[in-house]
Amino acid sequence: MSRPDGGAPRLPAWVHSRLLKAAVSALLIGLLLWRVDTGEIAATLGEVSWGLLALGAGIFIVTNLVSAWKWGLVIRAQGDRVAYGYLAALFYIGLFFNNFLPTNFGGDVVKAFKLSRMTGRAAEAAGSVVIDRVTSTIALLTIAAVPALFELRLLGARMALIVLAMLLAAALIVAFFASERFARRLSGLRIFSFDPMGVRRHLKSFYYALHDFRRHRGTLAAVMLVSLVYQGLQIITVYVLALSLGIEVSLIYYFLFIPIVLAVGMLPVSLNGLGVREGAWVLLFGQVGVASAQAFTMSVLSFFVMTVVSLLGGFFYLFDRALPAAGASEAETGAGNG
Repeated sequence: MSRPDGGAPRLPAWVHSRLLKAAVSALLIGLLLWRVDTGEIAATLGEVSWGLLALGAGIFIVTNLVSAWKWGLVIRAQGDRVAYGYLAALFYIGLFFNNFLPTNFGGDVVKAFKLSRMTGRAAEAAGSVVIDRVTSTIALLTIAAVPALFELRLLGARMALIVLAMLLAAALIVAFFASERFARRLSGLRIFSFDPMGVRRHLKSFYYALHDFRRHRGTLAAVMLVSLVYQGLQIITVYVLALSLGIEVSLIYYFLFIPIVLAVGMLPVSLNGLGVREGAWVLLFGQVGVASAQAFTMSVLSFFVMTVVSLLGGFFYLFDRALPAAGASEAETGAGNG
């Protein structure tokens, strides 16, 4: 797009943002590779146990199926009946786009959009995705908090502050969705008054779709319980993958460190957390005697395996036209039985 003054075309702001994040990722990865022994990385990969590697991938597949079932609990509580097979496929589609779009939340948008096309309720579809994401985040922070109470000395002052900030963020999230008065006061702050695209009205209906979910206390408790199982399985996946490299560290440290790694990886400063995540691995696992090259290899292998598993979502996306029929059939059956 050319400028009115005849100058060179100006790139959109989002392109500048992506380029900056790519530069940050490249810089961080470059610094890590400069600091670690690349020969040791190759040696660590050469010792991989293919059986444990396959087991880790299998656990991760089951982990995502558990999370898809949890998402289904939320959707059912909202009054929609969608076949589990379709939700599982849709969950993998979201996972695929989360990994291959330059943002950690692109897959969530795809999931919400496709679900809304089936149910015809956009606010509820988006709300179900956010509830799924929020409960998973709260469960992750809860898991991190328990071992942190006993191993706080390993974190150091800087990481202890990060854990504290994570717990504070979780408390604010819970308060925002649990208390309409708190949400109204927070949204009334001047920082939230800027609304150039007129989206506040849509966000308000979206918020109430989430807020109303408080009525389903039994479902909410079940969703939180399954969220804990889901996050626990995700951490065990990483533990098994580390064992496949011959790295033996007590499981409790994975329950302490992996939530921090995942939380840091969600910071919008790099492409999908690339570079930031690997740096956190090296820093944290170095506290318990894991060499920098081994920690870096653990991070890269975990990311690689999870990315390969997410390719299932790309396969489901290619055959997406055949998927809604399976979901619609249960929706119609549920309506007929209701």
